[in-house]
Amino acid sequence: VRASLAGDVRGAFDRLGERVAEVKPDNLAGAVAARWLKLSPEERENTGLMAPSHELRQTVNGHIRERLARDGVIHGPALEGERLVSRGYTTAEKMQAANYAPGDVVSFHRAYRSLGVEKGDERRVLGAGTPGVVMLEGPKGEAIPWRPRQVAASRGAVEVYRVEPMELRVGDRIRWTRNDADLGLMNSHAAEVTAVREDRVSFLLEDGRRLDLRRDHPQLRHVDHAWASTVHAFQGRTVDNVIAVMEANHPHLTTQKSFYVEISRARHRAELVTDDAKALCDRLEAATGERVSALEGVAAAAAAERAKSAERARQTQALEATRSRETKIKRDAPALDPAGMRVPAPARSREPDIDPEAPARKPERTRQPTPARTPEPERAQPLTRAPEPAKAPERVKERAPKQIEYELELEL
Repeated sequence: VRASLAGDVRGAFDRLGERVAEVKPDNLAGAVAARWLKLSPEERENTGLMAPSHELRQTVNGHIRERLARDGVIHGPALEGERLVSRGYTTAEKMQAANYAPGDVVSFHRAYRSLGVEKGDERRVLGAGTPGVVMLEGPKGEAIPWRPRQVAASRGAVEVYRVEPMELRVGDRIRWTRNDADLGLMNSHAAEVTAVREDRVSFLLEDGRRLDLRRDHPQLRHVDHAWASTVHAFQGRTVDNVIAVMEANHPHLTTQKSFYVEISRARHRAELVTDDAKALCDRLEAATGERVSALEGVAAAAAAERAKSAERARQTQALEATRSRETKIKRDAPALDPAGMRVPAPARSREPDIDPEAPARKPERTRQPTPARTPEPERAQPLTRAPEPAKAPERVKERAPKQIEYELELEL
C-alpha cells in the first residue's frame, strides 16, 4: 500500500507476489466470482469484491447470483421489476433535448406547476418533439411537452435514468442507490431480502433494522445487487480481505488511483485478478500524471503529519517564550526614556499609559484630549511657565505706596 501511494507500482506488485492472478480476458468476472464463492459464509461476510467499471461489476454479480441460486441460498418467489440507473449527465448535458431517449425516466428535485410535477415525481420519456422539446408521459398517460433548457434542467433540478430489469428473491444482497430520509436509508448502504410476499418485500438492514416496502414503492426502483461494488462506491470502507479485478488496458479506469483503492481497502489480505499482469504494471507506471486523491493521501500519511505537527508545536512554544521576555523589556522601556523633546506632551501622555503593550495608536489618542484638561484648576497650577502673569500685580502693589508717600512729602 505504501509503495502504491508513493507511485512505486512495481514495488507494490513485487509485494503482492503470488496474490496477482492472470486469467484470460473473457474470464475476468468468472475468476473473481469463483474466488469469492470458495470462501466460507463467515469469510464471505468479511471479504470485499471490487471492479473498476459498472459493466464488470454487474457481470461478477451475475455469476455469483447464479451460483447462489443453484446452491439454494437464493430461493422462493421473485419480484419482477425495474431499476433506475443514473446516466451521469452533467448540467450542460441535461439541457440538451437530444440526450433523452424513449424509455428514460426523469426525476424532478423541485415542483414545477407548468409540468404538473411535485418534488420527487418521476416522468417517463415518450420521445422528442419539436427541436429542443422532450415529450414526457403524464400521470394519466398524456403527453406533456418539456423544454429542459428553459425549465428545471438548467438549474440541475433533475436526474436522468435509464431503465434495467431487476429481480429480487429471498437471499439477495442489495444496496440502495438513492437516499430516503423518511425511511432512514442512505445511498450505498446494504441490505438482505428476507421475504417476498404478494404485496410486500421485507429487508434486513445492515444496522439491524427490518423494513417492509410495498411492491410499488418508488424506493424499490433504486436498488442494485451488492456482492461486488465499483471502486468508487467502495471508497471509505475497510474489510479484512479484498478480491479486486482490473483490466490491463482499460482506456479510462486503469489508473494508479483505482489500483491504490483496490489494494488499500484490506486489513489483512488483498488479491488482484487481471488479464495481463505485466501490461497492467507497465500501464500504471506510465500513468505518472494520475495521483491518488487528497483524502486517501492524507489518511495514509497521518503518522508523518502528526510528527510534523508536534515539532511545529514545540517551535511555537519556544517562540512564544522569547516574545514574552521581549514584552517584559518593552514594558519597562518608557520609564527609561529621557524627558527631552516636548516636555509637556510626553509628561501628560505617560501618565495615562496603563497598558504598555498597547498599539502605537494609543499615544496619539492620549494627546488629543490634553487641551480639554488644561482648564482644570488642579493641573493648571503646577505649570512652570504660568507664574509670569502672577508677578505683575505684585509689582503694582509695591509701586502704589511709594507714589502716595511722595505726594505727602510735597504737601508738607
